[in-house]
Amino acid sequence: MCYAFCMRFVFALLACLLCSAPPATAMGCTADFTITVTQAVATIRPGDQISGRATFTTTSQSHAGEGGARVHLARGEMRLGRDISGEIWAIITTAGNPVADALSVQARNVTGLDFGGIAYQGPMMISLYGRPGTLTAPTIPIEPDLWAAMDLRRSFALHAYGHDRLAGDITMFQISCDPAGMIDSGAESAYPAGQ
Repeated sequence: MCYAFCMRFVFALLACLLCSAPPATAMGCTADFTITVTQAVATIRPGDQISGRATFTTTSQSHAGEGGARVHLARGEMRLGRDISGEIWAIITTAGNPVADALSVQARNVTGLDFGGIAYQGPMMISLYGRPGTLTAPTIPIEPDLWAAMDLRRSFALHAYGHDRLAGDITMFQISCDPAGMIDSGAESAYPAGQ
């Protein structure tokens, strides 16, 4: 009896492995952006414009996040101005949400901004929001037009672990991605597309 159960389990496991989707293809992207500061820190004043760049390569690994989001692991660097930089670790996507679709480039271990004894170490993020249905799946878009369509709201923030933050509106955003492939979400969003 145990033998029969074990054999059924092994066959079911093999069937799952053989029928599973192929691994997603990694891709690389470079985004150039400009922020207009809305919440200032140190010598950075409200209204200042600061340019930045985010360069990342996805790792082909993703997992479900909170609230229907998909977390796509990535490696890279985000820079703001000459001195501020952080390690990109994830691109977070939300599609089919009844309020807004979202794309967020997330960085951690930020260096280059300390003021009044507070180190602004992150997270540092670019967040783009689009109207519901802008993204049809919780994948990272490869087409610049899909990133450009995320224009409902665009914001930047660099946090100091809950003490303070540098924030601004993204007034310019351009991205190019390697056409090698798209990240397969591996799972659908908690919000059905087209809702």
